[in-house]
Amino acid sequence: MTLLYPFSSPDPPARSPDPPARSDPCADRPGPLVVIEVEVSPDQATVVIAGELDLTTQAVLAEHLSLALGARPRRLVVDLAGTGFMDCASARVIACARQFLPDGSRLIIRHPSRAVRRVLELTGFGTGCEIEDE
Repeated sequence: MTLLYPFSSPDPPARSPDPPARSDPCADRPGPLVVIEVEVSPDQATVVIAGELDLTTQAVLAEHLSLALGARPRRLVVDLAGTGFMDCASARVIACARQFLPDGSRLIIRHPSRAVRRVLELTGFGTGCEIEDE
């Protein structure tokens, strides 16, 4: 089973002739902020994430991890090769997923970028996970 969910920022409000007091940083972003694909097999669930993981995408991440965990996999693989940025809250969501795995199951973080790995190290959220670089 594969589920694909592109998440984009909402359309910016109609512009008035007066300049805005603050610019919306999401208004100039083209396309989706994150694309999450979930693949479930009998022994493994793989969550492939491409894009940015931050406050605006955290709920989407949690929803897709819940779908993967619903299969009660022996291995949960979170592939972050396409993730250039991850905030601390998203790292926590991923790390907390391991508590919902069946006993003896493994949480594997695959191909984190240098920036993502740094967040995992600084927060300590990567300590209970296996990290695959190859």
